[in-house]
Amino acid sequence: MKILWVNSSTTATMSNTRLYALPPIFEKWGHPTYALLGGPKNEKSPDYFITLPVPMGKLGAYRLLVKHLLPFICLRLRPDVVISDWMSGMLFQEVIAFRKMGLLKCKLVHDVRTVPVKDDAGKSWHVYAESLKYARKHFDGVTTITELLREEICQQFDYVEDQIAVWTSGVDVDHFKPQDGSEMRKKLGIEDKFVVFYHGAINENRGVVEFAQAAEHLKDLPDVRLVIVGKGNEWNRLEAIVKQKNLTQVILQNGVPYADMPKWIAMGDLCAVPLPDHPWWRVSSPLKLMEYQAMGKAILLTEMKAHRAVISNDSAAFYIPDTEPASFAEGIRRALAKRDSLAVLGEKGRENAVSTLTWENQARILRDYLEKVMIKSVQFGKHQG
Repeated sequence: MKILWVNSSTTATMSNTRLYALPPIFEKWGHPTYALLGGPKNEKSPDYFITLPVPMGKLGAYRLLVKHLLPFICLRLRPDVVISDWMSGMLFQEVIAFRKMGLLKCKLVHDVRTVPVKDDAGKSWHVYAESLKYARKHFDGVTTITELLREEICQQFDYVEDQIAVWTSGVDVDHFKPQDGSEMRKKLGIEDKFVVFYHGAINENRGVVEFAQAAEHLKDLPDVRLVIVGKGNEWNRLEAIVKQKNLTQVILQNGVPYADMPKWIAMGDLCAVPLPDHPWWRVSSPLKLMEYQAMGKAILLTEMKAHRAVISNDSAAFYIPDTEPASFAEGIRRALAKRDSLAVLGEKGRENAVSTLTWENQARILRDYLEKVMIKSVQFGKHQG
């Protein structure tokens, strides 16, 4: 089985790790896999990346190229399965036309990893909704990132649950594994502090600014440090708030290479996943949570179905009800009071990551579904091809 993955983003903007993690696994199993995305390639780009130019740096121009060149790329590669994301699903019209003419025999699978914000004047949501309606008519299968998202799609777009496979985010447990964090602690001068760590996007609606503001409620605990690593459009605001409020217990680091991230996570006594309970996070698969578990860390979590899907037991994490700074502070206090038992909590998380959260486990679920699609055992909407 040969697989072609069509991605709507570029090598510069792509943050999803699946195109780095899954193709080597499929290759190991004897299923050559390629990924199409906007270029250019860089020295870290895998050999299986197929890149197209991004005229004038415009994603819309790249996607127009995909629409017209994709059928010819398929003719050259002859994939058995072509997988889209929801932003590229509507670009398959010419591939579908080639199937109707008998020029292509590939199966089409529509993969939904994210849900757009519904209040952005309807633009992204309209594309998302139309792509699912289009896939129901013309594609051979659909996959999603969580059970909750599958339920939502079935309710909103008249799918049947057993038509849709669920494979979640995964974690590289060999890259993210327990290690000594003393090097980074020494570098930052916090060897003897209680470190609460976050890494990731510093954007709106992620709870990161509120997490930093928890320091206002922790001034009576001078040994606590909040370390925030990342970048994004809220970075300048975050810096300004930390400076304005004189939050000396907050340490900010603007961006760290993926290869170095485990060294930074290793310094944390407690790791935070501060996402608010918004609809688009509610149906997500929290990769950072999985990375923290793989690193053997105790975790501070906001109350949300997506988090409960990974850690259901209150005794296995420090849950807080919302993203108010005072709530983060209260959760940190609870963890600090149990400092001596955090290592045991982290060990259990590591065991869970190794047994259930690896990319190989997720690849196996996807492979089994694609094999069903290949033999037409998925009863899908009416289409020709």
